[in-house]
Amino acid sequence: MKLFKKCITAVVVSLFLIGAVSNVEAQDKRTAIKTYNKALESAQNGQLEQAINLFNQVMTQAENLGEEGKDILERSQKKLPQVHYQLALQKYKAFQSDQKLEKLDAAISQFRNTKDMAAKYNDQRRAKKAEGIVTKLMYSKALVYYKQQNYQDALATLDKVIERNANYAKAYYQKGIVMKKVDSKNIDDAIAQFDKAIEIAEKLGENGTATRAKESAHDQLVYQGAQDISNENFERATNLLNQALKYDSTSPDAYFRLAEAHNNLQNWQQAANNAKKGLDYEKGGKTEKAKIYFELATAYKGLGQKENACSAFSNAAYGSFKSPAEHQMEYELKCESATN
Repeated sequence: MKLFKKCITAVVVSLFLIGAVSNVEAQDKRTAIKTYNKALESAQNGQLEQAINLFNQVMTQAENLGEEGKDILERSQKKLPQVHYQLALQKYKAFQSDQKLEKLDAAISQFRNTKDMAAKYNDQRRAKKAEGIVTKLMYSKALVYYKQQNYQDALATLDKVIERNANYAKAYYQKGIVMKKVDSKNIDDAIAQFDKAIEIAEKLGENGTATRAKESAHDQLVYQGAQDISNENFERATNLLNQALKYDSTSPDAYFRLAEAHNNLQNWQQAANNAKKGLDYEKGGKTEKAKIYFELATAYKGLGQKENACSAFSNAAYGSFKSPAEHQMEYELKCESATN
């Protein structure tokens, strides 16, 4: 009889303990649900950092619940990368409003966090997107350095961008721009970057970047060619100017400078040929064409074609070329139009 009573007592105690444990588990689950709902509310109200902290709390609570907390845990793991992404966007908008490096760094850091969190919880789409945005923001950081004339940090950052994405055409283009600023005379490295930008941009259909890279390469080569003419380095000038035509085969400036260089080398026929092409492509009026006509006239004079030279000098007699062209017609060639 006593044994029977003891057994009954033990069963009652066990049932009480089971009930107590069940009540505790139920209370813990209610707490986790309450925290989850609070995290959602914080996210909806734009309190994103608070939401992240709450979701982390929820996950700890859900893990402690075991099987009972599985649903809450999975929901929180799905939400957390989304909220991290929203926070990253928020920090990027703060940079757009006040473009300081520290704000940009904060945005980059948060997108990196987003990528890590998304990868951890198997949100591959968001992880890939955040990774791409980090690369773009690093490119933006290089532009900020460039505007600050901090060329070394700009180059270092662009190298990191290229390490992350070897097909980032804009990074090669900008690297060429920075290199040109660092050393305008040593243009080979800058041209190599423009060439790489053109190659990738054309392959990917990024026509705007390809066009800008071609224009920059052309402009730099024509500028340096003109500098070499001023320094009487005419052979190098012709090499650079012919190279410029690879980027713009209809460049009146390149043809004009080639005519000028060849006249100085007394390559009269080549000078005349380039001057004629320059005139074909020059879209400006008489004043813009005057300098090209002056080189054409000089070439004709060197070839001994007086009539052609007089006609070309007559067309060159505009703007700053008016006086030297008239001098040639009146005193050097003694053109009929000048003596009548």
